[in-house]
Parts: sequence; structure tokens; C-alpha cells
Amino acid sequence: MINLNIKTFNLLILFLFLVFSSCKKNVAGPQGDKGTPGGKGNLKQFERTFTVYPNSWTFNGGWYANKIYFPEITSDVMLKGEIKVYMKIGTQWWSLPYAVGSVFMEQSTQPGLLHLKYSKIHNGPPPEPLTTVFRIVVFSPV
Repeated sequence: MINLNIKTFNLLILFLFLVFSSCKKNVAGPQGDKGTPGGKGNLKQFERTFTVYPNSWTFNGGWYANKIYFPEITSDVMLKGEIKVYMKIGTQWWSLPYAVGSVFMEQSTQPGLLHLKYSKIHNGPPPEPLTTVFRIVVFSPV
């Protein structure tokens, strides 16, 4: 029985030695010439930071809502571009939708308007919103 275990152990050591010693590393060849730089992209970027004050929110019974006019949000942007909204918390920017526990800050858009919704999904409405700084980034087709 001990003889069988020693043979099995020796075979395992031999197998592992063969497996690990047969690996060969590929050495990278010489680098080719650099290509031509890429052109400008096919989107324009518009960015604006804005502050939303507590008295600008409308309470709808279960959540707070706010509409902000942005002429840069066009139907063309909604079809072919992209809209990103960020909320500043402390010194960092957090993308919307943002949630802490059961309290949510969300956004939706329609041409010309950014809608913000501040809600709580459990145990009644959220506390009144504080003064908050937001940033919107609109990528519109060229």
C-alpha cells in the first residue's frame, strides 16, 4: 500500500514537472510604424453645471419633482446622441440614477426638458431635497 502511494506521488511529480517545463513564453516582436491619428468624432459635447435649490422642487404627494429647461436636449440628441446627468455629493460626481438605501434621485428627458425625481420607495416620502449641484453632459450628433 505504501509502495503504491509512493509510485503515485512520483508519477504526479513527474507529470507536474513535464507540464510546467513544457510551457514556452512568446516574446513580442518589433513594433510596427505608428498609424495616422484618428479624426474628430461624430458627436459634439455640451456640458453645464447647475444648482437646484430646495424651493424649486414640487411635491407630488409621494416624491419631489423638478423640470429644468435645456434647449440642447433636442429630438435629434434623443435619437442619435446621449445625455448623462451627474449629482455632486461632497467633492465627487455620481451619475444618475443614484440611490442610498431606499432614497432615489432619477432623471428622465424629453426634447428641451430634463426631469428630476427625488423619491423614497419605502416608508413614505423622502425628506425635502437640499441644495444640490448637478452636471449635465449632452452628446449631440454632428
